[in-house]
Amino acid sequence: MFPRPPSILSYFIFFFISSVANFTLCETIYFEPLHSADQLYLPLFLKDIVTGLGIGHWYLPPSPYFFPDLLIYLILYPVVPFLYLPSVYGTIQMILVFFGIYIFLSKYTDQTRTFQFLYLLEILFIFFSLLGYITEDKPLPLVYFLTGAHHSTGFFFSLLLTLYLYSLLIDKDKKNRYPNSFLPLPMVFFFFFSFVLLYISDRFSFLVGVISFFVVRIWDGDLPFTERISYFRNQKFWILTFFFLLLCELISFGLRTIVSIPSSFQILFAYLEGREAIEILHLSGTYLWDFLKHIFYQGKSLLILLGFVLLGFTKFPKLNRHLLIVFFPVLLGLLLLVGRFTYLHPYPIRYLFPLLFFGVLGVTWALVPRTKIVNPKVLTTLLLLLAGLLWSLPNPREKTKSYFSGILQREVPYDLEKPIRFWTEGSRTPIPIDKDGKPYRWITGAYHTHLTE
Repeated sequence: MFPRPPSILSYFIFFFISSVANFTLCETIYFEPLHSADQLYLPLFLKDIVTGLGIGHWYLPPSPYFFPDLLIYLILYPVVPFLYLPSVYGTIQMILVFFGIYIFLSKYTDQTRTFQFLYLLEILFIFFSLLGYITEDKPLPLVYFLTGAHHSTGFFFSLLLTLYLYSLLIDKDKKNRYPNSFLPLPMVFFFFFSFVLLYISDRFSFLVGVISFFVVRIWDGDLPFTERISYFRNQKFWILTFFFLLLCELISFGLRTIVSIPSSFQILFAYLEGREAIEILHLSGTYLWDFLKHIFYQGKSLLILLGFVLLGFTKFPKLNRHLLIVFFPVLLGLLLLVGRFTYLHPYPIRYLFPLLFFGVLGVTWALVPRTKIVNPKVLTTLLLLLAGLLWSLPNPREKTKSYFSGILQREVPYDLEKPIRFWTEGSRTPIPIDKDGKPYRWITGAYHTHLTE
């Protein structure tokens, strides 16, 4: 047992060691995916804004990942060397995730259990990262804990924002405060504004939050059923929802007049047009079968994590179990819609990242009771040893910089364009092209129409 509740110094030591370990992960195991074309989109987008080049020449993805990703980059930009932005971003993201987990757990359990949970979560994260590295998983599935690409930051923010909102509403109901409103007006504006920014940035992350909220609410066995669905029977709720969606769509439309943002729904409907239901089912089944083969051959660490989840599922917290059960079919459907019928990606494991996150959280919680007899110094020593082990791994920074800085072609494939711009710190701006040699317009700021058309 811990001899006494952890002190502020104990938390400071944990956050310091975990930050060193996570930064080292960003510079070693996860260096390549963190410095890929998708990941470097936001740093380069921000650089064009800060240096006065503007954003009119950018062709953005359907979800531009502006919030809170771009805000974090904007804070880091003046104080962090440009070439270290992805690694520092990943480190800061993990600090914020741990801090959010700390705040949430502190409301429902004691400080000792919270402290144990944080240590075990970091140790398990490093363990599965090393496992994926040793088994040569492609891609490394837990990289989304550290990357802003594909908006994992938005997922974390949406989930924590939702759980915070729900805890406030429960507290209001218990204390019978603000009987004529949801929350005080300043808090309503805070959540409304935050969710508007999240919706504009990425509808997927927004939906993760919405689904999480109603899973928690409707599955709350401590409340009568009529109270669980009370929001759906409240006229104010529907009026607020209508104005929220209307405002978000108007802002999104206005944003499309400034920069080029494609519509995922148009691409999806165009692909499905004329296809019969039996054909869609067949394509879905074969795609899922191929996806499972990808996991078997390229995701050994995922299989081991799945084994831990199945063994410890009954010991997971109730909320964790509910979220896993609900999100499994939801995210599987999203994976099919996006990966098979919209953008034709053979292995978009990133869309299952929420399941990986909830799985790691559940496994960590199931292991916490087994650490009661472990001296806290043992956990600190183990984390230090793991950080030291990570420090001994190869660091590809200089080799990578030299490689991309040495590419002199004016026209290059998409996966080379942004790394070249990044490693030359914007001094070279090659034009991305597709396999047919035509200008490539997907998530790029290097293609200027006035220069090539």
